[in-house]
Amino acid sequence: MAEPRPAPRKTALYAFCLAGIVAGLALWAAPGRPAQVAAPAESVGLPDTLDFEVRYDGLGAAGDTMVWLARARGPSAGAATIRMEYAGDPAERRMPIWPVNTWIYFSADDYRHSFTAELSGSINWRTGDMRVAGLVGDGPRASTAVELRMRLERKGLDGSASVVFYRRVAWGGVRE
Repeated sequence: MAEPRPAPRKTALYAFCLAGIVAGLALWAAPGRPAQVAAPAESVGLPDTLDFEVRYDGLGAAGDTMVWLARARGPSAGAATIRMEYAGDPAERRMPIWPVNTWIYFSADDYRHSFTAELSGSINWRTGDMRVAGLVGDGPRASTAVELRMRLERKGLDGSASVVFYRRVAWGGVRE
């Protein structure tokens, strides 16, 4: 007597169910696995602060941003472009303190130090001080908090700037 064999439809159903169980187990185990984390910035030798001499380069092509070109001093040599746009009410544009959005594009001589960041804050035209903060969007310090402090001279809008990276703080709280 021949052994009973499952019908082809039942075999396909069993295979489908087995694949579903395997996929479910893989998804169930995923939250317990450690997340992949990019190499720490210290592993590629990035400093906590970058200092620049900035030179005003005029308005952007669309006429809605002011552009500064910069050269980094210190261990992470490279060139930066800083773009700033007015982010307030057009009726208040003549005020001495502007809310601004700023973008930094830093191209380091060692490509592993390059990054981009999108920041918001203010500029005080009376003192020439700009202070904006945000997150690194791309590069070895992606998602790291960063602050740009820029001091402009009244003549020519040239000056100096520094970019400060803030270390990530581990949170020891419990997930709910």
